[in-house]
Amino acid sequence: MNILAIYPQEPELPVFEKMPPLGMLWIAGELRRAGHQVVFLDEQVENRDAGHLAAELHPALALLGGTSHCRFRSFEIAASLKRHSPETTVVYGGPHATFAIEDTLAHIPTVDVIVRGEGEQACLELAQWASHGKHLAELSGIKGIGYRDNGRIARTSPRAINDDLDSLGPPARDLVPMARYHMMMDYMGIPGASVITARGCPIGCTFCSAAAMFGKSYRTRNPSLVVDEIEGLLSDYGIQGIKIFDSTFTLQRSHAEGFCAELLDRRIQIPWECEIRVGSVDKRLLATMQQAGCYYVDVGVESGSQRVLDHCIRKRTSVSDAEQLLRWTRELGLLTKVFFTIGHPGETWPEACETNRFIRRNRRSIRLAAYQAGIKIYPGTAVETFARERNLMPAGFHWSKPYTNTLNRSLFRPVDSIPLLIQPGMGLRELRRLRLGFIALRVSSPRFVWEKLKAIVQSRAIPDYLRILLRGALLRCAGRSPSGKAVPPSSPARRTGESNHAPPD
Repeated sequence: MNILAIYPQEPELPVFEKMPPLGMLWIAGELRRAGHQVVFLDEQVENRDAGHLAAELHPALALLGGTSHCRFRSFEIAASLKRHSPETTVVYGGPHATFAIEDTLAHIPTVDVIVRGEGEQACLELAQWASHGKHLAELSGIKGIGYRDNGRIARTSPRAINDDLDSLGPPARDLVPMARYHMMMDYMGIPGASVITARGCPIGCTFCSAAAMFGKSYRTRNPSLVVDEIEGLLSDYGIQGIKIFDSTFTLQRSHAEGFCAELLDRRIQIPWECEIRVGSVDKRLLATMQQAGCYYVDVGVESGSQRVLDHCIRKRTSVSDAEQLLRWTRELGLLTKVFFTIGHPGETWPEACETNRFIRRNRRSIRLAAYQAGIKIYPGTAVETFARERNLMPAGFHWSKPYTNTLNRSLFRPVDSIPLLIQPGMGLRELRRLRLGFIALRVSSPRFVWEKLKAIVQSRAIPDYLRILLRGALLRCAGRSPSGKAVPPSSPARRTGESNHAPPD
């Protein structure tokens, strides 16, 4: 059976580094292993038209992914698919679809079915359902989906998470043009690729939906299979480095140690980057990781206020442990990308200022600070619940209705379609002051300015920057504000779940 899988381009992120959509490629791989013919279109790197592909293939199913940022593009693709191939069943999945089921099915008639959470098994069962005649009554037997049943929105019972990730084959990267992604290893200028070694997050930070999307049970892949996949990337695609895109690679110490041992046993010498959690590592584990090739770690410190960590984010970490971790990385010579987020539910101005002071105090141990002034409201997060309960959502807001967040301009961010949390005592004025304070700290660093310029040159993004600057100048001449800002392609956003961790600018 023909199945068309499509990952949409995020409209406001045209110059970010692109990475293969591993979640959808995992699903595509499982469908192919079951005997189905899968055609994959990744709009990030391909110019093929989804509607024309549907008219050519007449697929029984079209699988459509995407995040909240590209939801309107996903809806456009769904409409195009139906115009060109009305008989195709459009299945929408991913972090946005999972938490906006009713809103999407109520307002987007060209989406037929929504898959909630991990999609491998649900998509396999939907493919079987489609091959047996697409009888509406039989959809109720497929767990973890939403659909319309004679005008009523129906949700089936939740599907249990897959505890055996080793039962899955590797993502079907051969379905996409890998050479077009141009992922580079930060500070090294060599080609890299992304891998995922685990799913799930038991923490449940208020601003992130990863725990709700992938479950609070932390499930790991066998390190041997992960390194098999890496060896395939090295031999098949000329990759020279690896970026691990787990929510937190070091959450289970034995898994991190097993991965390092596997690399060392096979004598695979490649640089790699991962995300670590405050409180989950000590200096000995960091040294083991470094010996196995780790040179760069991402750390979600988030706030310099202990009350914000405990009560506003529910991070379950401490400020003192974060500072100790940064000292260890500096002593070992590990590079650090440290994430900070400002404007959490209930956060006060003095508490936000503590975060800026934390950055100044530890600046020698922070190679790159990713600073987000203003918490974005994503569906499925505790921040969304907080905003709705306190009437802090934009007036008349619906996830499926057009929305433009022009407030971002005041924070020197690209205009996007995600609302910001604006609350009493932490409004746009306060967020702007904090953001300006951080920018002043940054531009006072000669190292930052030099590395910024070098990143632009190495990523070949100079034409993109010039186009955006020219567009901004023309808009200012016309009396309007610019709506975009380039970001070095060397620092991609994490995509294991929607969160407020934006690429550093």
